[in-house]
Parts: sequence; structure tokens; C-alpha cells
Amino acid sequence: MTMTRRGERFFFFYALALFAIVATAFPLHALVNGDELPPLLPHMHVHAVSMGLWFALMVLQTTLIARGNYGLHKTLGVSSLALVPVMLGTGLYISWENLARTGDNTILIANIANAAVFLVFYGAALLNRTKSALHKRFMLFASLALMFPAFSRVTYILHVDVYLVLPMWLAFLLAVPAYDLISQRKITAASAFAVAINGIYIVSLILATSPPPG
Repeated sequence: MTMTRRGERFFFFYALALFAIVATAFPLHALVNGDELPPLLPHMHVHAVSMGLWFALMVLQTTLIARGNYGLHKTLGVSSLALVPVMLGTGLYISWENLARTGDNTILIANIANAAVFLVFYGAALLNRTKSALHKRFMLFASLALMFPAFSRVTYILHVDVYLVLPMWLAFLLAVPAYDLISQRKITAASAFAVAINGIYIVSLILATSPPPG
């Protein structure tokens, strides 16, 4: 097996892992903690379907690249332009509804930050769509920016501290630069940029959601 093929397998399994977490965490949370959830409204179903389609598309796109089907990969990639505003728009609206219902702005602030980080990486992926090494890494990091709600559902299912979301997220974040070091003996510019942006993001999010002193 060539180094290129092994590399594409890494991106496929990374995307598959994200999809598996999303596809299982939300339904299991609804089953385990259904009594604690608000009624499911139509826009919530739209959000769930659009998010599922995004992560399924990631798996499909990495599969197409691994098989050398670049034409279909490019064609399907255009569909993300329609998918992004739907999943982000409905997600932020649901977060605003949570604020109106509970009076707690933490989820809204976090999801605004998640959306902003997603757009940074998604935009970088589009700008570098002809540079495979950059494009595929930026798409993975864009997807990872959407994972905090899914990771949090894992903690709800297991009834463990929600802050365990951070090591789960960190493991996926650092997996890409670790892969770079193993495969290329250096950290790529895309991975270094992603680690820096995510470091700023986490610090900013902690500061924004921490209760005031005293």
C-alpha cells in the first residue's frame, strides 16, 4: 500500500469516527434522557438531518478521494454550499430558543463560537480546494468545530462530568498533527494553523462563559 493510500485511509477513518459519534450520541441521548428534553419541533428535525448529511458527506467525500473519483468529489462538494447555511442557521436558532427557555446563554455563546470557527476552516478549505493537503485538513477541522454538542451528549448518556468533552475534542484535534509527524516528520501549516485557532477559541470560550468573580 502506498503512503498516499494509507494517508487517505486516515482521513476516511477520521471522518467515519465523527459520523459514528454524531449518528449514535444524539439518538441514544434522546432514549436515555428523553424526559429532560423539550418537544421536538420541525426545525429541530431539519437541523438533525442537515447535520447528519454533513458528516455523511464527509465520509463519502473521503471515500471518493481514496478511490480516485475526483470528478464526483468536486460535484458533491458544491452541495455543501447549500447545506452549511441550513445546519448553522437552524443550530443557532435552537440555541437562541434554549436561551429564551432557560435564561442561560452558555449554549448560545458556545455555538456562536463553534459556528465562527467552523466558518474559518470551511472558508480556508474552499480557498484551498485545489491544494489537496490543505483542503482535506481544513475540512476535518471544520467538521470537528461542530462536534462539541455531540461530545456533550456522550457525557449526558454516561452521566459523567460535561468537562470530559474537552479531552475528547482534544484527542481529535491533536490526531491530525500527530498523523503529520508520523507520515511527514513535520506538522503541516494547516494543522499548525488549526491548533492555534482552536487554542484561541477555547481560551476565549472559557473567558466568555465563566461566571464573574465575586
